[in-house]
Amino acid sequence: MGSRMMHYALGKVLAERLCPEDREGFMLGCILPDALPPDKKHDCNCHYITVFDDGSYKWFDSLAFYDEYEDEIKHDAIYLGYYFHLISDNVFRQIFYIELGLIKRRGEKSLFKEFYRDYNILNRSIADFYQLEKDLTVPQRLRDTALYKRYGFEPEALINDIYGDIDSHFEGETMHFDMDIVRRFVDRSAELCLKELAAIKEGRHAYNKYDMAIENHYSENSK
Repeated sequence: MGSRMMHYALGKVLAERLCPEDREGFMLGCILPDALPPDKKHDCNCHYITVFDDGSYKWFDSLAFYDEYEDEIKHDAIYLGYYFHLISDNVFRQIFYIELGLIKRRGEKSLFKEFYRDYNILNRSIADFYQLEKDLTVPQRLRDTALYKRYGFEPEALINDIYGDIDSHFEGETMHFDMDIVRRFVDRSAELCLKELAAIKEGRHAYNKYDMAIENHYSENSK
């Protein structure tokens, strides 16, 4: 849900605070869920989108990802970054739909066009504010991970798109986002990810699905 530049910014903030030994793998993991080839985006649920309570609620089921890859998350920076990406997408939906009051428009194609336009306008400001550089790399070992074998990601293409975002310059007024909202997303996501990292070291989680989910607009039970 958050733009690739917002996830790149979040990854950098978290890397600066955590100082992971494998910074290269961590930064890649933070953007990796968005690296599906176009022809796989409708067939591969790499964001773990699920519904629950008879379809009433929808979220990015980061806890299912954790249950599936717990050991990898604890020992592999690529998986930890991936986990943080899924958590932050839930934070984004809370801000976008609930706090910005756009939940009644959820599912509208026109709304998605509007916020992608906002993304394009804000890309340069995000790059400047977070001092994002063209220094993303793909560890060779990515090809040996279960994630890569399962989804067939194309991270090089995503990185090229991010570099295009860094160089882009779009004029115009945004409709929904501004840099205050981008910073809110990054700061709140970073805070929750760090709390979750501390929690899993104690054998628990810092959140649950009811904290993060919103109403599913396809549900017969939604209003």
